[in-house]
Amino acid sequence: MNFFKSSLTLTLIGLLTCAGLATPALATPDFDNSLSAADDEGNVDNGQSRTIKGDVTTTDDAQDFRQFTLVRNSTVRFSGTSNGGATDLLLVRDFNNNRVLDPGEIIAKSSGSFSHSFTRNLASGKYVVVIRSRKFSADIVPFNVTVKA
Repeated sequence: MNFFKSSLTLTLIGLLTCAGLATPALATPDFDNSLSAADDEGNVDNGQSRTIKGDVTTTDDAQDFRQFTLVRNSTVRFSGTSNGGATDLLLVRDFNNNRVLDPGEIIAKSSGSFSHSFTRNLASGKYVVVIRSRKFSADIVPFNVTVKA
């Protein structure tokens, strides 16, 4: 019975792949898929901007976490675009420094769009930008997020 079950599974995967319904795509290898493993993008000070680039997929890299340090209290504008699929853009501050995304730590969110924009008055400190794929296929979705103080 297990032989038939395995054969059926392999046949279905083969059919879906040949039909173009399950084309596996792998994003750029990375390890920034959690708050504790966020890539550090450096400092942002008044009058400066930083562009964060990367890619996400729904198969192996559904979200990217990128950390930056705001040098002083600032009004900060976040703008982001994704090419080829909808994404979510989140701004997070780990208030209790436990390196886990807890309820109440999402400061701003823009969901399910190809283009994002929001502005926040922020205190100096460490922040994390999270980009999540919302595309319902395995295609790679490149993104750009600009942080401007």
